[in-house]
Amino acid sequence: MVRRSFGIGSVFFAAAVLLGVASANAQADVMKACGAEWQQLKTDKKVKPGQDWKSFLAECRKAKKAEADDEATPPEPAKPAATTAAKPATPATPAATAGEKPLTPGQQAARERIKKCGAEWTAAKEAGKIKAGQKWPQYWSDCNKRLKAAGQ
Repeated sequence: MVRRSFGIGSVFFAAAVLLGVASANAQADVMKACGAEWQQLKTDKKVKPGQDWKSFLAECRKAKKAEADDEATPPEPAKPAATTAAKPATPATPAATAGEKPLTPGQQAARERIKKCGAEWTAAKEAGKIKAGQKWPQYWSDCNKRLKAAGQ
């Protein structure tokens, strides 16, 4: 029993060490690239006024991380060309994506009420017809009750 736990523990330890080494190598590469950029900026006298190595390194690391993230994400597929055929008149309900449950009729109705009340709120606010001191939550509550009573 003791041997098994040492064996499992050593596997986890080895994995952690390997991941740490990979991370350290990546950090060293970033440090080397940022150092080269810093030296180039210094020789070209293009360092921003008041910028020091520490602040430059922080910005450079963020930029390199963003580049790495951009390279790691696959490009979005090209969108199909717009068709000239009219779309069928269906209620605007979000389609369920993979792994998500479809919305219930009650949830769909609630989303429609939110959209309607939001449009009313915007129009009333632009027209200056909102009661003094009334905020969106109070308006939403009144509007939601009104639309529910109307059967929407």
